[in-house]
Amino acid sequence: MAMMATEAEPVKEERGAGSWGLVLALVLFALTLLLVRARLEPPAPKGADAPAAEFSGTRARELLRSLAGDGSPHPAGSPANERIRETILAELRRLGYTPQVQEGIACSRGATCANLRNVVARLEGSAAGKAVLLMAHYDSVAAGVGAGDDLSGVATVLETARALKAGPPLQGPVILLLDDGEEMGLLGAELFVSRHPMAKEIGVVVNLEARGTSGPSLMFETIGDDAWPVGLYSGAAPHPITSSVYATIYEVLPNDTDLSVFKRSDRGYQGLNFAFIRNPMHYHTSADSVENVSPSSLQHHGDNALAAVRALAGTYAASPPKGDVVFFDVLGFGVVRWPKGLTPVLAVLALVLVGVAAVLALRRGTIPRRGLLFGLLGFFGAVVLAALLSMGLGMGVRGASPYAWSDDPLPEIAAFWLLALGVVMFISAAVSRRAGAPGLWAGVWIGWAVLGVAVALTAPGISYLFVVPAVVAGITGLVARPGGTVSSLVPGLVAAVLWIPLLLPLYDGLGLQALVVIGVLAAALFTTLAPLVPASGSLGRKLLPIAAVVLALVCVVLAYASAPFSEDAPQPLAIRLFQDADSRAARWLVRGAHTLPPALRQVARFSDQRETPYPWAPNRAYVAPAQPVDLPGPQVSVLEDSAARGKRRLRLLLTSNRQARMATVAIPPGAKLESARMEGQEVPLGLFRQGEDWAEIEMVTLPPDGVELEIVLGERRPQDWYVYDVTPGLPPAGEALRDARPASAVTFQEGDTILLSRKVRI
Repeated sequence: MAMMATEAEPVKEERGAGSWGLVLALVLFALTLLLVRARLEPPAPKGADAPAAEFSGTRARELLRSLAGDGSPHPAGSPANERIRETILAELRRLGYTPQVQEGIACSRGATCANLRNVVARLEGSAAGKAVLLMAHYDSVAAGVGAGDDLSGVATVLETARALKAGPPLQGPVILLLDDGEEMGLLGAELFVSRHPMAKEIGVVVNLEARGTSGPSLMFETIGDDAWPVGLYSGAAPHPITSSVYATIYEVLPNDTDLSVFKRSDRGYQGLNFAFIRNPMHYHTSADSVENVSPSSLQHHGDNALAAVRALAGTYAASPPKGDVVFFDVLGFGVVRWPKGLTPVLAVLALVLVGVAAVLALRRGTIPRRGLLFGLLGFFGAVVLAALLSMGLGMGVRGASPYAWSDDPLPEIAAFWLLALGVVMFISAAVSRRAGAPGLWAGVWIGWAVLGVAVALTAPGISYLFVVPAVVAGITGLVARPGGTVSSLVPGLVAAVLWIPLLLPLYDGLGLQALVVIGVLAAALFTTLAPLVPASGSLGRKLLPIAAVVLALVCVVLAYASAPFSEDAPQPLAIRLFQDADSRAARWLVRGAHTLPPALRQVARFSDQRETPYPWAPNRAYVAPAQPVDLPGPQVSVLEDSAARGKRRLRLLLTSNRQARMATVAIPPGAKLESARMEGQEVPLGLFRQGEDWAEIEMVTLPPDGVELEIVLGERRPQDWYVYDVTPGLPPAGEALRDARPASAVTFQEGDTILLSRKVRI
């Protein structure tokens, strides 16, 4: 009978094959990282001579150039917006479609309203049934042309529409929607879903978006019962990059796309959402240009859209099955999926397999007394310590770059990976003499399996990250010696193949706030190497942890030494002239910048710290005195004022005396705003906290003769309101500021503007 090692007996170091196991594992992890990085690259664009039934990134890029025109921004209601809409209509007619224009007013949940024009076209199928909707929005923010967000989606829809016409007939109908006003609050989608008759015919939606200008087209969100659309997309896409982790995370983020409107509907829509997200510093800025949009990303976008629409429309005449799935791609070669309800069963199976392997090892005496306990302490201790140190490192990195994204994030990201590796190696070495390789193996994989069960019950879309490697670990632990090279390497590599494709895009998706998450997740991944530490000698116990921590500190120093912005990765910085139309008091505001470029301070006497310039909003900006401009202020006129049942009812006319396109009424909390309508359209007020927030009701396509507002208040006494309007560009006095903006800074969102406000007694 084998004797169990006692607590007083240190476990002997393993020799032979195990001595090089850690080195081999690190090499294989590095090769996996390189392979994943290569597989995350979008495919090369097909040429203009590609077969007619295929999507060509080259043809789509030419469409993108035509849509972008001279590069003018094209927010809803602008002349450039109208030109792009006419270009879309002409292209659809050239392709043999009969497009329609849907016009109407819609209001967002944030009380922003606009008069919109959606473009809708239809490709009939051979059978009756629910239609597939392919959509993208054609408006942009006021700061730039929006070549990535979302003219790339529009060009992809048009090239896909051409390929659908040229390809085999589809069973189900396809509806094309190029909607307006997305940037103002998903307004075009709201208008379509609430008032277009075709909205009732749709069963599944394919939406195309962008949050950058390059990278793979990720299928990052699903709505409704997703088993059927995910299954068809997975089988048809040539290079699918997707995961139910993306969908689970996106569910809790405060982000929205047009697909969110369909998700909120009670019609039971299903849907898939695609976007590329690299170069996030181009997003919603003047750097979102045609030149910066990757042709390869266009190709991948189109491959996904064409494959998804063909697969969905090929079968949608029948009623689709119900149910959700857990899903993930394997290096872009294919997608693994299973019913979401099966996840807890798989998680328990993983725990049983690992548990049986650990019990057998205990009975054989290969795990020392209390070795399992020390193994568990090593696993959870490494993850917890990595989390604490990552939070500390995160505060240090914020000192180097307090911005959401920086020009070269590689040193910052590498610091968290290296810190995680060093912590895991250090903790594993510390407990190895008590746990031994088998005890570390059992502790690590029981920890993974327990987390798998917990996550399977709370967030099943994420659980496969723990469950699949734990199942593999349990199987290898039963057929090979727990803690040996095979039982450690195989599940560790499976974990690397699943985890690294998610770790790499995290920074692009979440920015600086992702770094701590990267550190914690990387530590969890590196715990799979812990059983190889006891046999690694001084390499794993001393040299590797010390080297990893030293290199992490070096990376932090490099992060401090590098400039946070460049022309390729610019800082968002917008200039605004803010003037009280009555007193003519004027100030320059610089928005977006956490630190003000010195060149701007040489032009105007800006405040040292950011201030709150508006009485109606908590926005902060650097402020400097400015010369007033000779422009008339906006106006809100009372057309009717009545009281009934303790309520005050107002009918108002909102106008801009300088013909501004955007005007806003800011109503104080004390007015107790209960409801509002603009031109007869109800204005949602749910995002304003009653009695706490100013309610800003905005019209972004203000006609020359203004718009009517109907307001119901719970307070009948007079109140001081504000009304303001906004126009793009700066007055001549602002040219010096604009010229002083460094090349590493660009306008964003609304761009450079003039805002005139007026206090009104209502």
